[in-house]
Amino acid sequence: MAEPLLLTYNLSPDAFLALRALCDRLRIRCRTVKPEEYALPIGALAGIPVAAVPAPAPQARFDEAMLVICHMLSDQLDALLEGLRQAGVRVALKAVLTPSNVAWSSIQLHSELAREHAAIRRG
Repeated sequence: MAEPLLLTYNLSPDAFLALRALCDRLRIRCRTVKPEEYALPIGALAGIPVAAVPAPAPQARFDEAMLVICHMLSDQLDALLEGLRQAGVRVALKAVLTPSNVAWSSIQLHSELAREHAAIRRG
């Protein structure tokens, strides 16, 4: 299995520091995704070969914080989520890398998570 990895987007400096300390303690690699990488497949960002890599779209971006959890066992995932709660780090948009979303761009994933989050908030 690949090394546990957490892709981070648009975290505040305080949230990133708390998250980085948590990841270090849990032996999870933490990688900040830059806006110029948002058009790349999530799988490619996580080190998985993905067949088609679209050309980056520099104008496509988002500002909300988002986390993508990659290559983690359920115990690691549980410890990460509990650690986030204890540290007071709140990120509404979270996803796990799956075979269904491995070829999606960060923009596509963000759009889907934002729609789901809005639907949940509406009840």
